[in-house]
Amino acid sequence: MKLTGNTIFITGGGSGIGRALAEALHARGNKVIISGRRRANLEEVVAANPGMEAVELDVTSPKGIDRVAARLIADHPDLNVLINNAGIMLPDQAAGRIDDKLLVDTVTTNLVGPIRLTSALVEHLKGRKNAVIAYTSSVLGFVPMAFTAVYSATKAALHSYALSQRFLLKNTDIRVLEIAPPWVRTDLM
Repeated sequence: MKLTGNTIFITGGGSGIGRALAEALHARGNKVIISGRRRANLEEVVAANPGMEAVELDVTSPKGIDRVAARLIADHPDLNVLINNAGIMLPDQAAGRIDDKLLVDTVTTNLVGPIRLTSALVEHLKGRKNAVIAYTSSVLGFVPMAFTAVYSATKAALHSYALSQRFLLKNTDIRVLEIAPPWVRTDLM
């Protein structure tokens, strides 16, 4: 990925890995737009990084995704990088009954949300030079953590999706990347 001269949209940019990516890429002179569910976190990041922008987005909302995608394309026609970073990680009990809300929330946030958002922006990105679609997966998608089995499974599925998408977009200007950080303690869990 070219590290300068981009217009970048990062989900989950209000904290953790998303914030660190946003700040590092902003410091290199890229135009960075972050999103997240918590307005206060977004405002804090934007205040600390003049010129960065933020938009509230819950990636579990199909209507919210469509609204934000349309706004991004209209307000930032040079948008060429999407970093799907938003995620949740909650302990579960794979050896027993899984809480249905935990299951649905985790799968929707970590897998369905990035697929929907990418789908909403992929045609726009096909028309951009140096375009990138990146997914923050996790090493837990390759070596699962037993007490976060659902989270680990979503990251394995996201890895698989990224591989398929990379293959299908190989003859375009879009590079599909996967960021697979090790497990570290963040406010995610």
